[in-house]
Amino acid sequence: MRSIGLIAILLCLLASTAQGTDPRVVEMGRQIAEGAGLEPDHACERCHGAQGQGKPEEGAPRLAGQPRLYLEKQLLDFALGMRESEKMTPVARALSKDQGEAAAAYFASLHTVPYPDPLYADPGLVQRGGILSAIGDADREIGACEICHADAGVGIAPSFPYIAGQYADYTERQLRAWKQGSRRNDPLDVMAEIAERLSDEEIRALALYFARVRPSPESLSSPIPAEPIPPPPETPSVSD
Repeated sequence: MRSIGLIAILLCLLASTAQGTDPRVVEMGRQIAEGAGLEPDHACERCHGAQGQGKPEEGAPRLAGQPRLYLEKQLLDFALGMRESEKMTPVARALSKDQGEAAAAYFASLHTVPYPDPLYADPGLVQRGGILSAIGDADREIGACEICHADAGVGIAPSFPYIAGQYADYTERQLRAWKQGSRRNDPLDVMAEIAERLSDEEIRALALYFARVRPSPESLSSPIPAEPIPPPPETPSVSD
């Protein structure tokens, strides 16, 4: 498994390139999500919902509040064929660079979209998933999920998505894709190495655990402010 240090370096490099998001770009992204200027079947909301809440019946994940740069990278990977999807590849290729960045900025701005009630899951499997997430399995060189995705899978901007509250079937499908080698757009190959060591039951356990976590908006990867926040005014000193 690649060293944690390499992950930290990648995180820092991506963070150094992050820029503030212009509200006009977010508004442009909202219009793109609704299908403005696109073919009817390319509108984001058809599968992911107007507010990025996702549609599990469509196999579409929740996007609301995901890190902007992570979403941008996924669109680029779909367009270049580094990540395969019959639905997403033609959509990503139809978007211009500016449109893709705007759509990512819009979905990243949605931090208060409510979660649906989690479905019932076997408590034993959920607990097993929680343990794997928190501490992994050192004997099999399975790293804890929280190393990259933070405690309880709330994500670490700008490069590591949240998986807390994500639909179980989607998370399970992605872990299986990493395991089988059909998904391979992780620049450090960490996900493939971990997934290959997980049993099918462990993959299901992780998916069920994360699907039941309900992070607060504040705990998700926070949006990057458009401008630096000025320091508070100095408080006049009071003489005795």
